[in-house]
Amino acid sequence: MLNPAWQPAQEHAERLVHISHHFLSESNTPPHAPAAADPMQIPVLLAVAPDMPERQDPGYLLRALSRQLNLPSTAASEHTERTERAERDWHLQPWAHSSEIAPASPLVVLMIDATLDMTRVAYGLLKQIKQRQIGTVGVIFRAGDDLAAARRCYRRLAVGALQFLNLPLVNLGWLPNPGPHFAASLSHAAQVIHSQRREFVPAKEAMQ
Repeated sequence: MLNPAWQPAQEHAERLVHISHHFLSESNTPPHAPAAADPMQIPVLLAVAPDMPERQDPGYLLRALSRQLNLPSTAASEHTERTERAERDWHLQPWAHSSEIAPASPLVVLMIDATLDMTRVAYGLLKQIKQRQIGTVGVIFRAGDDLAAARRCYRRLAVGALQFLNLPLVNLGWLPNPGPHFAASLSHAAQVIHSQRREFVPAKEAMQ
């Protein structure tokens, strides 16, 4: 049996045990909570025909590409990738007109239907983009089931943009209808965008 003289000390020790979680939770709380990720806003302009039901909705394709952009990297530099992705998230934002895009934006993506008419519309958008001093223009084709047409349209557009606008294009590839090649096409487009990421700055910095 314990000595009665020790009883107050034992009660004090038990009380410390009961309230210790208050002190532990405070000591384990980081001094500064991590800042929320700044979204990497990428403006998107569309040169797509509304009357082509055999091709996927542009919004669906952009959401799929956004998800691909935000997947964790499996490359050797995975730790570096996690560090950079902790600072911002990737978001493709469609705009109706090029005038809505901030001047000197680091990157604009142009989604185009693989048709001659839409390639001409895309060239008109490139003329407007050139005037706004956009850093990089990436083009991706809504190819449907005709990848050969997408390749022909890209060559025509890239040659014209370089020759007459002095505007080199970044080829993000072509998105087929969902099937065996869809995931690989998304991955390719995301890799090309990520390969340019050191040239990008958040949109809010570009506007300052």
